[in-house]
Amino acid sequence: MSRKFEFRNYYLTPLVIAVITCSLFLFPGLRGADRRIYDTFLHIKPAVKEESSLLLLDIDDLAIAQVGTWPWSRSVIADGLVLLKEFETDTVVFDIEYVDPSPRGVDSRYLEQEIPRRFREEFGELNENINALFEAILQGYIPLEEAEEYIYDLTDISSTVRDELLQSVRHVARDNDEYLGRAFSLFGNAWATVNMLPDEVELVKVGDELKSYVKEEISLKNLAVREDYRHPYSAMAIQPTIYPVISRAAGAGFPNVVVDEDGVRRRIDLVALYQDSWFGQLVFSPLVSSLGITTIRLQKGRIVLEAPEQSITIPLDRDGRMLINWPPKKFNDSFRHLSYNKLVVHDRIESQIVRNLQIMEQAGYLDFHRSEAPLADLLHYTQQLKEELLSAGGSASPDEAQAAEYRELRALLFATCADFTGGETEALILEEIDRILASPDLEDELRDEYTAVRKEVSASFEALGADVRELTALREELQTELAGSFVIIGHTGISTTDIGVNPFEKEYMNVGTHAAVANTILQGEFLDELHTGWSLLAAVLLTLILSMVIRTLSPLQSIIVSLVFILGTLGGGLLLFLFSGVYLPMLGPLIMLSLSFLTISGIKFLKTEGEKSFLRNAFSRYLSADVIKQIIDNPDRLNLGGEKKELTAVFTDIKGFSTISEQLDPTDLVKLLNQYLTTMSDTILDLKGTIDKYEGDAIIAFFGAPIEQFDHSYRACLSAVRMKRMERELNQRFMEDGMSPSPLLTRVGINTGEMVVGNMGTLQKMDYTIMGNSVNLAARLEGVNKQYGTWILMSEQTREAAGDSFAARQLDRVRVVGIHQPVRLYELIDETEHLDSNTREGLDTFHAALELFEEREWEEAEKLFRAATKLLPEDGPSGFYIERCRKFVSTPPAENWDGVFNLTLK
Repeated sequence: MSRKFEFRNYYLTPLVIAVITCSLFLFPGLRGADRRIYDTFLHIKPAVKEESSLLLLDIDDLAIAQVGTWPWSRSVIADGLVLLKEFETDTVVFDIEYVDPSPRGVDSRYLEQEIPRRFREEFGELNENINALFEAILQGYIPLEEAEEYIYDLTDISSTVRDELLQSVRHVARDNDEYLGRAFSLFGNAWATVNMLPDEVELVKVGDELKSYVKEEISLKNLAVREDYRHPYSAMAIQPTIYPVISRAAGAGFPNVVVDEDGVRRRIDLVALYQDSWFGQLVFSPLVSSLGITTIRLQKGRIVLEAPEQSITIPLDRDGRMLINWPPKKFNDSFRHLSYNKLVVHDRIESQIVRNLQIMEQAGYLDFHRSEAPLADLLHYTQQLKEELLSAGGSASPDEAQAAEYRELRALLFATCADFTGGETEALILEEIDRILASPDLEDELRDEYTAVRKEVSASFEALGADVRELTALREELQTELAGSFVIIGHTGISTTDIGVNPFEKEYMNVGTHAAVANTILQGEFLDELHTGWSLLAAVLLTLILSMVIRTLSPLQSIIVSLVFILGTLGGGLLLFLFSGVYLPMLGPLIMLSLSFLTISGIKFLKTEGEKSFLRNAFSRYLSADVIKQIIDNPDRLNLGGEKKELTAVFTDIKGFSTISEQLDPTDLVKLLNQYLTTMSDTILDLKGTIDKYEGDAIIAFFGAPIEQFDHSYRACLSAVRMKRMERELNQRFMEDGMSPSPLLTRVGINTGEMVVGNMGTLQKMDYTIMGNSVNLAARLEGVNKQYGTWILMSEQTREAAGDSFAARQLDRVRVVGIHQPVRLYELIDETEHLDSNTREGLDTFHAALELFEEREWEEAEKLFRAATKLLPEDGPSGFYIERCRKFVSTPPAENWDGVFNLTLK
């Protein structure tokens, strides 16, 4: 392959893949995969700190069960706002849309408390006037003839009372929208909704007057919009809160959320354009107000909030939206939560206390209470002050001094209630009753009545005291939770469908989205997302570098380096995100690096496979598969030369094969020999041996090269033993099929030692073979089998290296032809575990006889050798030594004989 062609393959590949990757990103599925990587990074990123002032006021199932079916009467929300004001809540944001008028409702407090009070007062005063008139006539203060004039006056008074009471009854029917608006006004910093609609179909018809008001009064002010600012959302219509409420609100924001294509909420529009007016997101607008922002600058990629003492830069994604830094928690575990039920229970307990106090007032119990502020007056005045505050006006600017006074009076009221139920007042009342009961002149009927009253007093004070204690504890909790809080009110009951998915949770109430948006801005832990173009540029550079690095590496090295690049890119992107909050879209680089690796690896594979195919075709005829593999893995091995290594050589030969071959047709002879050599060769190859060559019926093999084997001696011995076993099976088949006139009996010679192994020959023709004295000794040992009547002979070095797994018979120390160094011979019998007891005993007898033989006890040795033949019939070595013993008895060797026999036959 030319260098010019390699350049095209390796360096143009990243550019082609970049084009392919850009095309892939046109499919939404891939963008979704990149968003999931972003979500994974969010999971790894340390959790964002949660702003302690944020509080989610949940209209949950408990609150709905307390009040009744949702949606509630707006008076319940209004009463809650009054309580929030009392407990010094800083900001209230409604994630509830009041876009249509509600039906008139009944003012239950007015009906249950105010109407009875007014009737008692007016009719009490009228009765007093009538009684006074009759008393004056009776006493003669008014002549009877003048009484008519006074009766006309009483009639006028009666008519006036009637008219006033009728007017009071009319107040029972209340305009709840107006009442909610007045509550907004009383609170002062309550924020409503103005929904942005994508089309001109309005859910509820919005009048032009309301639209104009919203554009003029509710839209964001002090905006500086640069021409390069890309605004993501322009509304075709708006759906604002009804006028009686929004006109008394501090402002309004749009509650619209942004959902990505995979259904997950990761980002938010902070501003939206309707016609020529800009509106803020539901919590963005109140935050701008509470942070004292004087200028909002809308610029490309960011929104800058400027205040006299601070400046906040909010990064925007490529679509002009802010990424939400979500807390990694479930909805109920993220941010502070308070059930709206707490406010409902507060009003319920308070109503019970007021009713009980009114009953006690009628019974005269309050007269016994000793305090600077009479409890009845305090109760009436706080209620009157609340009405005045709610009726104060139609703006979002309450009388804070009057509100503070109301807050103080309320605290004093409940403190006085606690004092009233503290025991002293009850004791005074009971003491007075007991004094009356102690009178001996008290009639029985009255005594019974006072006794019943006494029980009623105790029960009334006990019930009132329990309510006051419960309310006091609840007020302490509410004061702790609400004071200074930025409250977001939303419906979280089981019936709500306002549930979405965020990167951490599959079900997360959407009201929590607004808390997460506010928290992101307040904490200043903003997230940012770089444009995909930066990602692709980084990907091209990385793939170019990767291509340069892996083009000369091996496949394994290429995989490792590519994995390092991929993991390094992923790790680098993660570190960038963790430390700066900036997300570099990762899918592009990961795809490009992976495709580059696969493409370049494919190119290299095709090139290498071509070279390997050439090598296989060239050398498969005369090299073993293992040798070819090593040459393919390292072509330098094609060089001529060898290396010294300790190996084990194996030589085999068939006894009397020339005689057998003379009796067979050449075709049958080849068939017989091929079957024999195949079985024997497979036995060697199964144990990872290398076939050096075949010489007729002989096999030359070795163990320990080219594959390193620390147990090459063991493998060689095991192959020899197995070949003898396979020989028995082959001979049975050969004789049954008439393939051979006689059994094929194999002699084996094995030696372990230092040899030269490598490619021998010329550059045009070479062979992977072994050479050296140790090789020659193995060949000689195969021939020496003839003299001893053995089948497998091995050297002492092989015996020691092979270990105790094999049973071997010790024979002479000999000098073979061409080898001057004497060696001890061993006959390899079998694997130790395969020996039967008879063979073990025969070998022990033989070794005892050999010891006597080497001690020159020829006659005694002969006796034991004969004993061995009884245990090992037709034992060649025993017969060989019997003949030698006879010879040495008649003709002993020289006295200086070293015990080494010189073998003259090959």
